[in-house]
Amino acid sequence: MRSRNGSAAFKPLLPFAGSSLVEVSAAAALVAGCRLLLVAGCRGEEVEAAFASPRYRSLREEGRLLVVGNPRWEEGLLGSIQAGLSRARGEAVFVAHADMPFVRPEDYAALASARAATAEADSPRRDESPGAVATAAAAFFASFGGRRGHPVLLPSAWIPAIAALPPGEGLRSFLLRRPARLVETGPGALRDIDTLEDYERSLP
Repeated sequence: MRSRNGSAAFKPLLPFAGSSLVEVSAAAALVAGCRLLLVAGCRGEEVEAAFASPRYRSLREEGRLLVVGNPRWEEGLLGSIQAGLSRARGEAVFVAHADMPFVRPEDYAALASARAATAEADSPRRDESPGAVATAAAAFFASFGGRRGHPVLLPSAWIPAIAALPPGEGLRSFLLRRPARLVETGPGALRDIDTLEDYERSLP
């Protein structure tokens, strides 16, 4: 990540909202009640050090915050997603980006509620056979104006297939071949910070 004058900056730890970009992004998931698997790749020791501070001690001790190293970070984003999913548990898992600090805790809650409502609507009536059971086997995307964004809530049943994806494929093409539901959450679903110019425009 470089500014107009060519100087380099480590994006995850840039100051933001009294903290850092990665911590603000992480806080949204934690406040929503998620168990956070934070994947640290490039300069991962610096990211891990930021979450080793006393403010995160109880979360780490409770197992609600776990830093997962990704030595294959140079292969691209898919490797980081695979590293995180390898430690996931439960029926569904969120995938979110650390450079999207405008995602809110309510966005995670909206996706979880949509998935739960879909699962309930798909469940069989008492007079139906067990074989009629359907599940919310779809990806639930936060969206804005009908455009897919983040976070995305994936069925854990898809994890083995995602783990088997080759580095060149990417998660996007995988998800385009599978059922998806869009949940309108607001502009934060699409607003990321790719450049220092984006960062500077986002500061108060």
